[in-house]
Amino acid sequence: MSLSVASPSCADLSIDENDTLFTAIERALDTGLGRVYVRRADGALAGQITLDSAREAIRAGDYLAGMTAGAAARPVPTVLTADDAREGFGDIVAPVVDGQGRLIDIAIDQLGQFLPVAEPYLSHKEFRNIVDAFLSTWISSQGEYIRNFERRFADRMGAKHGVAVSNGTVSLHLAMVGLGIGPGDEVIVPDLTFAASINTILHAGATPVIVDVDPDTWVLNPETFEKAITSRTRAVMPVHVFGRPCPMTEIMEIANRHGVFVVEDAAESHGATYDGQPVGSFGQTGSFSFFGNKNITTGEGGMLLTSEPELAERMRTLRDHGMKPERRYWHDEVGYNYRMTNPQASIGCAQLDRLDELLAHRDGLARLYRSKMDGIPGLAFPKAMDKRAGPVTWFVCAQVPADKRAALIQACKEKAIDLRPFFHGLSVMPAYRKWGRPCPNSDLLSRTGVNLPTSARVDERVAESIADIFLQVLGKN
Repeated sequence: MSLSVASPSCADLSIDENDTLFTAIERALDTGLGRVYVRRADGALAGQITLDSAREAIRAGDYLAGMTAGAAARPVPTVLTADDAREGFGDIVAPVVDGQGRLIDIAIDQLGQFLPVAEPYLSHKEFRNIVDAFLSTWISSQGEYIRNFERRFADRMGAKHGVAVSNGTVSLHLAMVGLGIGPGDEVIVPDLTFAASINTILHAGATPVIVDVDPDTWVLNPETFEKAITSRTRAVMPVHVFGRPCPMTEIMEIANRHGVFVVEDAAESHGATYDGQPVGSFGQTGSFSFFGNKNITTGEGGMLLTSEPELAERMRTLRDHGMKPERRYWHDEVGYNYRMTNPQASIGCAQLDRLDELLAHRDGLARLYRSKMDGIPGLAFPKAMDKRAGPVTWFVCAQVPADKRAALIQACKEKAIDLRPFFHGLSVMPAYRKWGRPCPNSDLLSRTGVNLPTSARVDERVAESIADIFLQVLGKN
């Protein structure tokens, strides 16, 4: 099923009583609502199957006897008639029946329960892959899905080699040590980023050099980068924050001229481009995260990309305790256990199959929010980037007056809507104050930025509700 801002239909959310339990599971995943309704042969509502009740049936082994959807169906807590009000019925979704109890429609209220800022978009494809990985018995750090995921992700992102790892943070650390960066070296990093970026520099024993971001693009400015270079500068870490690509052509020209390594932090920007080239493929290495809120997820997980074969081999060796494949249990240097598992990679392969669909859905949400929130006082969406940049939507971001942001977050919380502030700038936090610098652009963004819910559950009515909250808070003098 193609993700869109439209709600699933009655046909999407219902199955016949003779369908299988696994049909119910796949349909419940594809609709994004975690349940399906079961129809009898005469069209009457027989009950519902939720992902939770399906899990119970699987744990109990009920499927061994060929359990049908009709046998697995549970009572439905809320059933509406055509004359019932369709809003505020206390759940996300409820069936609508006629006078004979036949299923005729589905009422959907995405605001009926807590709305998170993000959640993974999983479908039957991920389900089939992870079952296959489990049945292969390759559930550790070897298996065909890992090799396929590394190769296919590298191909899609424009690099020659992929090194799958356990999370995005360790991929950055692996890049640092793989390039030989350590004590005495300086690494330039933007102030507006998640703490993992600077943490991995410190884990390697290097010295972070924090710089401000551009006020319009929110990312590293090439001129700012060049001014920060010293005789000790060994690397720069451009962060493609919130899916907005750094000007990598210019950054690479400066880095090459000064002999500086480029380690791209592309954790939030799968699929973004600059000058037509995917981010993560410009520098010596590019690092991606597959945490549950990312455009592609494996639950936890990460990937390092490089087009340098010797660097790829070194990072694979370091990833696996410092052991080279040709000589097991022999360690030439201290390594790490940074490996991804085959089941994780199986989810990643399915997510990669759906990448265009997932990116299009989030871009559609950004357009929806803009259409519903246009003209709200004090609200500003990100400025359009230069045509050379091809951004993607990770979270739908906006800026609001700093003195009203807390009230906005609280007002959304009271409606069970998760509205998140931007990251704090690195320079203001106690852990990094030693290396902090005045960063007025980052400071303003961190005090005014909000991340809107960017979930498959956001539809037109949700966007309108959030717009109403913003108008109530920001429209006040």
